[in-house]
Amino acid sequence: MSLRLKREVKEDIAPLPAGTYMGVCIGIVDIGKQYVKAKNQKQGNYVPQCMFIFEIPSERVVVNGEDKPRWVSTRRLRVSADERSNLYKMLITWRGKNFTDEELDSAGQGFDLEERAGAPAMLSLSVYEGNDGRLHNGIEAVTGFPKGLPAPQPESEILVFDADEPDMEVLGKLPEWVQDIIRKSTQFADNAPEEKVDIPPEEPETPPDSKGACPI
Repeated sequence: MSLRLKREVKEDIAPLPAGTYMGVCIGIVDIGKQYVKAKNQKQGNYVPQCMFIFEIPSERVVVNGEDKPRWVSTRRLRVSADERSNLYKMLITWRGKNFTDEELDSAGQGFDLEERAGAPAMLSLSVYEGNDGRLHNGIEAVTGFPKGLPAPQPESEILVFDADEPDMEVLGKLPEWVQDIIRKSTQFADNAPEEKVDIPPEEPETPPDSKGACPI
């Protein structure tokens, strides 16, 4: 440990212009049960949430001297099969079809979100100013990929993280700000690692302070 205090140098990556991009899902992240409190509530509660990370191979960024595809991420989504939930609506437009009763049968295993790992998507991106005063990208819509177009292939490793059965190697490959969110979950509060894992790749463009829990 060094006793000399220095500012950490962070690369300031400009957001992509607002518009539609071809992407591919390279990250499905269960961030665990997170504390959520609406403005009109006196007390919040803990709800299961997840995030999706997409790679846009056509857009590049240089990180530590290495050319890499851009990453963008959804905001936090409540894990719910309710037809009114933002996750349910996003999956419907992304898959291009409704869920069957068998897929969501409460007596069965349910729809496995991991099925969307590696799936292409059309991403509608916006640009907004975050609480830190910087501009960031937000994903406003995730829709199915048009037939006849060659789907983008992932360049990055596909990461799937389950907060109930955490793989610490996968956790260490997630952006640091996502790791920080996961550590606030009830799963990690009960069984938090002794030391912080710090092997983050390039940071997706949607930061943790981005407009709260985010409808898409």
